[in-house]
Amino acid sequence: MKKAGYIVLLACLLATAAACHRRPLHDMEERITIKVTVDVDTVCNIGRYIYNDKIEKPSTNTDMLRLFICDPNTGRKIGEKFLENKSYDQAGHQVFTDFLNISYGTFDFLVYNFDTANTLIKDDNEEKTVEAYTQVLTNAERATIAGGTQGTVLGDSPISWQPDHLMVGREQKVYIAPHTDMENVEMVAHTCINTYYIQIRVKGLRFVNSCNAVVTGLYSANYFGRDAVSPWTVGERVGDPSTAVYFEMVKSTDGNIEDENQDVLCALFNTFGKIEESNSDLLVTFNLMDTGGNRLQKTVNLNEVFRTEDALQRHWLLLSEIWEIDDPVPHPVNGGGFVPYVDDWDEEYGEIEL
Repeated sequence: MKKAGYIVLLACLLATAAACHRRPLHDMEERITIKVTVDVDTVCNIGRYIYNDKIEKPSTNTDMLRLFICDPNTGRKIGEKFLENKSYDQAGHQVFTDFLNISYGTFDFLVYNFDTANTLIKDDNEEKTVEAYTQVLTNAERATIAGGTQGTVLGDSPISWQPDHLMVGREQKVYIAPHTDMENVEMVAHTCINTYYIQIRVKGLRFVNSCNAVVTGLYSANYFGRDAVSPWTVGERVGDPSTAVYFEMVKSTDGNIEDENQDVLCALFNTFGKIEESNSDLLVTFNLMDTGGNRLQKTVNLNEVFRTEDALQRHWLLLSEIWEIDDPVPHPVNGGGFVPYVDDWDEEYGEIEL
């Protein structure tokens, strides 16, 4: 009988032990903090290598980032978060911080700025398919903005709006261990867009009313969730099909020109990049309206210009030739009223001597 009592007592102790489990002194944390720093210090014509500080730089400011949380095995997006809590660090970089509802696991993180007007995003269900691109000008836009390109060296080639700067950050296979204290994930976002400075010397700048330009032989898009093919680029750039970009030129002066006439037409323009293999279609076409209402067009081959140290290292496209704009003869006016008359383009071709 006494032995039976011991057996019952032992069974009770075993049952009690099985029902108990160890608990940490603190509950597990179900969140992590995310911090993204936007760095444009090394971007030519934005953070360094400013050739002409008299013209406005393209904006790199953003007020919202979009963060993708992806499965590292499939690349599928399993969550997302919009980051709007913005501050600045001591170096002046934009910094975004927020919380993510993640306890533990392994994840890929992809972040980009969400408030771009010209840079559009598509196929964003997976990190490897998400693509940045810009709209192509319609025929009506080509006729009114670019002055029409039918019958010129551009022909029917696509012309795109220039992209806005897209700040991209990636961290792959980030392991978040089970934690009781807040875990931190820090990322740095860099732009996948190049900014180039271009200028052409002009004689008779006072006769220029307006001017725009189109540069061909450029990348048309970027798969920014993929690995870059070179250490100085972001994402996988799309060159088939290639595209051209349109932008406005401004009047300015260049104090580096050792001549009495320092007048130039110049611009800063954005692009997904210049296609390295491109050779025959690297052209710039300037479309100019003079003060008499006449349209002038000039096309220059940029192959040699893109090979210069200025272009390769600093993204400066400095054309050495001088475009002479004559004192215009105004179009005839009947009865003192405005006649909306526009004649055909006058075309000029030139080679650049380096």
